[in-house]
Amino acid sequence: MKIGIVGLGLIGGSLALALRDGHDVTGYDTDERARSAAKADGIRIASRLEDLLPADAVLVATPISAIVPALEQLAARSDGAVLVDTGSLKRAVADYADRAPTGARIVGGHPMAGTTSAGFSAADPGLFRGRAFLLVPTARSDDHAMAVAGAIVREVGATVAVCSADVHDRAMARLVAGPLATAAALAVAGAQAEPLVAAAGPGFRDSTRLADTPADLATELLFGNAADSRAAIGSIIEGLTQLRDALERGDRDYARSFLQTARSVRRELG
Repeated sequence: MKIGIVGLGLIGGSLALALRDGHDVTGYDTDERARSAAKADGIRIASRLEDLLPADAVLVATPISAIVPALEQLAARSDGAVLVDTGSLKRAVADYADRAPTGARIVGGHPMAGTTSAGFSAADPGLFRGRAFLLVPTARSDDHAMAVAGAIVREVGATVAVCSADVHDRAMARLVAGPLATAAALAVAGAQAEPLVAAAGPGFRDSTRLADTPADLATELLFGNAADSRAAIGSIIEGLTQLRDALERGDRDYARSFLQTARSVRRELG
């Protein structure tokens, strides 16, 4: 397939590296450093966004705020190309698809993989292997578009899971925004352990990993889906409050039951 990739950071760069051997891949990024780094690694670079077309598919791996503008530019001249975004929120993509040109083919996508590192230098062709890659049908998704998106997902070693935009965004508030907020709060609270913070073991380090997310991205993840993020944070606060209250009343049985439930959920992750 002829595949264009918009955005050559961690996700877009990893897609480019994972797909380049079996496909005709061209990348585009507004950042000169990203373009230069990708070009130095053998990725063909387009000088303009529209030069990614014609193509069988174009993957949009920009920051969340730039996804819909990129889709708007591409959809007007896509000529059958399947447009797949990789952002962590989907309602805005679904809303745009409702008003997109009737000939456009748009599929929402979200690879459940990543690191707190950023940029093409962090890109890894194995990033998606064995991970879920969520696909979200839109008003401009047809069987062909879903098949192309699914084929690309499998090509990078990920597994396909399909859900609606509403289900996706509600779930991501609890699987992404909530953990991010919790990690940030835990890191800030950990500052009270000075002068021994630097001596923290893997428990604290693993639990606060998401606190290392770049602040602009973290803010977008929280505020881009604010209502669901508030609900997710509220659920976490409720759970912590229940544990705190159990400690205050010396209720070991309740605390043990709560912790056993948490352990069983964690074990479901494999």
